[in-house]
Amino acid sequence: MGYNGHMVHHLQPGQSEAKDNGERLGCSAGGRLVQLRRRVSEPGFVVTVDAEPRPDVPAELITHDWAAANAAFDRLMRAY
Repeated sequence: MGYNGHMVHHLQPGQSEAKDNGERLGCSAGGRLVQLRRRVSEPGFVVTVDAEPRPDVPAELITHDWAAANAAFDRLMRAY
């Protein structure tokens, strides 16, 4: 599995890493890929997890707010 050309299999559950531009990549508590990246088509950020969404926790969040994006990343890291 790659992330902008980087392999992510080295991350253990609960681990994350940040790129120089602030984008983040992590392996959730349950072993799922979680990404926070800047949107290309318009301003803002998108946070995703490679899992089926659940009623109590979405699998994707789009926001214009940096703090909200980071909070969503942390939440998905714990929830999935």
